[in-house]
Formats: sequence, C-alpha cells, structure tokens
Amino acid sequence: MEQMIASAIGTTKFLVPLAFLTLVIFSIVSVGIMFERAMTLKRVRRVEDSDFGVLRDMILKNQDQALRATVAASQAPSATALQAGLELRDSHPDLVHEAITQEIEIQCAELGRNLPILGTIASTAPYVGLFGTVLGILNAFAEIARTNQTGASAVAKPISEALFATGVGLGVAIPAVMAFNYFSGRVNDLSLHVENHALKLAARLPAMKAGVEENEA
Repeated sequence: MEQMIASAIGTTKFLVPLAFLTLVIFSIVSVGIMFERAMTLKRVRRVEDSDFGVLRDMILKNQDQALRATVAASQAPSATALQAGLELRDSHPDLVHEAITQEIEIQCAELGRNLPILGTIASTAPYVGLFGTVLGILNAFAEIARTNQTGASAVAKPISEALFATGVGLGVAIPAVMAFNYFSGRVNDLSLHVENHALKLAARLPAMKAGVEENEA
C-alpha cells in the first residue's frame, strides 16, 4: 500500500509542470482573445456608424440598385440584417421584419465570439493553479519522508514553488475576469447600437418600395 502511495506521489512530479504549462497556454489564449476582440469591436463600431448614414440616405432617395450594391459590399452588421429584409421585400411585411430580427440576433451573437472561452479561462485558471499547489505540497511531503529532514530549508523551496502555482492561476484569472466583464459590456452596447440602426433602416423600407414603384410607373 505504501509503495502504491509513493508511486502515485511520484507521478505528481510530472503533473506540476503540466499545470504550469496549462496556465501559460491559458494566459496566451486570453491575451490573444483580448487583443482580437478589442480590434474587432473597434472596427465594427467604426464601419457600423459610417455605413448606416450612407444606407439611410440611399433609402430616403429611393436608390434601390445602389442600396443593394452597398449592402452586399458592406461589413456593417446592420447592413447584413438589412440584406435579409431586402431579399424578402416583396413578401409580407411580417416576414420581412422577422427575417431582419433573426439576422440582428445572429450578428449580435457574432459580436460576442470567443468571449465564452475567455470566461472559461477566468473561471478555471484558479483551480488549475490550486491543483498545481496541492500536487507541489504532496511532493514536498514526499521529499520530507524520503530524506527525513523537517527543517525549513528542506521544505521551503518545494512549498514556495507549490504556492507559486496558485499565484500564477490568480494572475491569469483576474485579468481574464476583468476583460470578460469589460468586453461583455461593450458587446451589449454595440448590440443595442446595431439593433437600433437595423430597425431604423427596416422601418424605411416600405416607403422606399412605394417610391420605387411610383418612379417605375
């Protein structure tokens, strides 16, 4: 039995570095997501504000062909939602509104891409660090049992390394939690912005349709 326990404790020596490696990977991934979301949300906000005014003016001026071309080329989320409405513009207004609403939900969900990964890192990193600490302390006690030395000099180094794992876990988790909350707020704000733009554009489509038909007549 003692041999089995000793063998199990011996294997933990390989798991402690694995815990540190996991935390390093978590850190790299979280920083990458932070950078990617910051750049993406900034770009989407800029494109959204720029293209909304152009699309609104085209609808007001009944420029049907120009509107379709601009919507097809635009990367603004509201333009993509409007595209869904233009494809069904000859259908019942309720179907048009439903198509636009569904596309708004899809575009808003896309704004939060990768945030669940950031949230997962924020919630699991402390436990990975704690896991490394527990394994490190087990190694420290195993070393005490092997050498029969109980002085501070014998256990200080392995225990400090074990506690360092918890510190690293918290160091990874805290920025991830702060970033997750920050970007969640930005996504919610931008989602409302996109929804407001898309619904405003959609509300003008019936008037544009009537104007185009009047011009053709």
